[in-house]
Amino acid sequence: MPEELQKKLTSAIKVQIDCLSQPTLNGFAGTGRSRQREKGSLHAIATRIMDEGLRPYAFECGGEPVNRHDVYLTVLTALFDIDDEDARRWTSRGEWDAARFEAAKDIARAVMRKFTVVDRPRIYRDIPTDGQMGGAHSHSNWRFEGE
Repeated sequence: MPEELQKKLTSAIKVQIDCLSQPTLNGFAGTGRSRQREKGSLHAIATRIMDEGLRPYAFECGGEPVNRHDVYLTVLTALFDIDDEDARRWTSRGEWDAARFEAAKDIARAVMRKFTVVDRPRIYRDIPTDGQMGGAHSHSNWRFEGE
């Protein structure tokens, strides 16, 4: 199952990388106007992967739900670890597909190494709290679908 799940994660991440705009890819690769890798592109790519590619998955650590920001930081770190040459391959006509697939595979591996990935979405339930409000980052009202 973990191999199959890693393939699904890799595929979901790869699709989101393929959907990025050319300016974002150029900024990430350092092939844009500034000729330097742009940190803003790293955040744009990590946000897209989290918001679209990893949305159907839940993440746990020690059986407890993980804050999505922690997963975002793992994705961001994996993107940051891509060296300049490999990043430039993302915009090379002959190598872009293989380079992006390798990156997606590395990101999926990093996420699976740090967290337990659950292939079932979590849903928000409006649960009465007896007047007590959870914090801004509270996960108390999130439940897995089917619970």
